[in-house]
Amino acid sequence: MDSTIIAAIIGAIATIIAVFIAWFLQRNNKMNEIESTQDLEEDAEQSTTRNLSQRYLEYPSHYRFVKSLPKIKVVILENAQEGWDTGVTADMREASYDVIDFLEYAWLRLARFYPENHWKDQDAESYIRNYIQDRFSFHWSKHEPEGPGTGGTIVGVLTGGDVISDLESLVSDTVSALFMYNDDFDYSAWKKEWN
Repeated sequence: MDSTIIAAIIGAIATIIAVFIAWFLQRNNKMNEIESTQDLEEDAEQSTTRNLSQRYLEYPSHYRFVKSLPKIKVVILENAQEGWDTGVTADMREASYDVIDFLEYAWLRLARFYPENHWKDQDAESYIRNYIQDRFSFHWSKHEPEGPGTGGTIVGVLTGGDVISDLESLVSDTVSALFMYNDDFDYSAWKKEWN
C-alpha cells in the first residue's frame, strides 16, 4: 500500500510539473509573438515616419526652409558671439557647440531630400554623427602636433571653430548639389547670404 501511495504522489507531482512546463512554454511563445508583433509595428511606424519626412525638390514648400537657413545662422552666430566674447574657455566651447548643433540640424533637414540610408549605407543621423566625431578628432590632433594633451585648453576652442567651418561648407555644398540648377532657387544669392 505504501508503494501505491508513493507512486500516486510521484504521478501527481509529475503531472503538475508537466502542466506547469506546458503553461510556461505556451506563455513564453505568446510573449515572443507579442514582441514580434510589436517590433513589426514599430518598424512600420518608423518607415511611415521616414516616408512622411522625405522631402522632394519639385515642391517649393519642401525647400522653403532652406532659403531661411542663412537668416537663422545669423541669429545663432550672434548668440554664440556672446559666449566667444567672454574669453572663458568653457563658455567659448559651449558657444561653438551651439553653432555645431544648429549646423548638424540644418544638414539633417537637407539629408531628407536624399533616399534613406544614402550615406555610406547609413541613415543620415549616424552618418553626420560619425562625420562630426571624425572632424573633432582630426582637428584636435592637428592642433596638438607634440601629442595629446600638449595644446592646452585653447585646443578645444580652435577645434570647435574648425568643425564649424567644416559643417558650414558641408551645408553649403549640399545645398549646391540640390539646388544649383533649380530655377526656383537662387543658389548664388543664398550662398552669398550664407557666407
